[in-house]
Amino acid sequence: MSVTINNPSEEIALMRKLHGNLVLEESGFLKKVTQKDSTLNKKAADTYYSNWKDKKQLANNEEHVENRREHAQVMTNAFYDLVTDFYEYGWGQSFHFARLYKGDSFEENIKRHEAYLALKLQLKSGQKVLDVGCGVGGPLREVVKASQYAHVTGINNNSYQIERCQAYSIKYGLTPHTDFVKGDFTNMPLENQTFDGVFSVEATVHAPKLEMVYGEIYRVLKPGGRFACYEWCTTPSYDEKDLAQKKVIHAIEEGNSISKLYTTQQCLAALKSVGFKVLEEGDAAILDDATEPWYNTLKSPEGLRGMLRSPWGRFYTHSLLTFFSKFNVVPPGVLETSQLLNDAADYLVKGGEMNIFTPMYFFVVEKPLDA
Repeated sequence: MSVTINNPSEEIALMRKLHGNLVLEESGFLKKVTQKDSTLNKKAADTYYSNWKDKKQLANNEEHVENRREHAQVMTNAFYDLVTDFYEYGWGQSFHFARLYKGDSFEENIKRHEAYLALKLQLKSGQKVLDVGCGVGGPLREVVKASQYAHVTGINNNSYQIERCQAYSIKYGLTPHTDFVKGDFTNMPLENQTFDGVFSVEATVHAPKLEMVYGEIYRVLKPGGRFACYEWCTTPSYDEKDLAQKKVIHAIEEGNSISKLYTTQQCLAALKSVGFKVLEEGDAAILDDATEPWYNTLKSPEGLRGMLRSPWGRFYTHSLLTFFSKFNVVPPGVLETSQLLNDAADYLVKGGEMNIFTPMYFFVVEKPLDA
């Protein structure tokens, strides 16, 4: 929740008041956004946007970056209270990009992207695994299946998403193989050396600094255990001194609750600084003859759900919400969230076309046996 409180039961009550009744149907987008509490949704929107006042100061915005880092947990909690319903509407239960192989559907590419984590972590049935920043559990459930029932725990600091994770595990019969922890992944309420493997899909980027979350992952991982991740980063082509490029990256950050994107080299340095041994790393977004640009997911997607992510589909959804907002059918903050995500999509495509941003800098690292 975007409201800072210390009582878990109070937090759950506020979450229920904000989001209304639990809706799991894929066709339930309008029901979900129209039943949200007006006062609490406005508070979430105000909380989020209060952290983004530096659009006209990009040449020297470090003070604003530090402010976002200081308030990252509250900012990102508010963000996911605002955007989760939109994400499920356009993306399903997996909120991430993937290598787009020609001839395969978006869903096939997404599942392959997720199952690859189980392969690279060498997971087996019964092993204990952690998903850091698990969203509503789409990748987690695929890793459970791809590993022939490794037990995967998801950690997430948003109560609404945790509730949805639990409900989906029940719906799909995966409760014996999953668990969910509501908590800050830079200060995990988990014991040292608990997990055989850890993975994260485009989530650790929300940390104030990558060293903070990587250090916690190192702590809860058993010696010899591996951590595999798809990380959002700027590429070696990015020049932060170029204000045109910096505008694109800042817009990606604002549209996705990221205090500041790391370069791929800074990401690698952060992993090494907390003790990890790098086994492999590289940008999975680099094209070859068998793949299409990752940003086609937003620029020219295929299929019915793909239409919702397309420029035309996003325009349609925003126009519909604009009409509803005139009659107060949707609460304050919903229309603004729609515009935020539309702008973010456009700038993600620009970042990809300019080759200054990747959503899938992939690495596999290991905690030394003698750690």
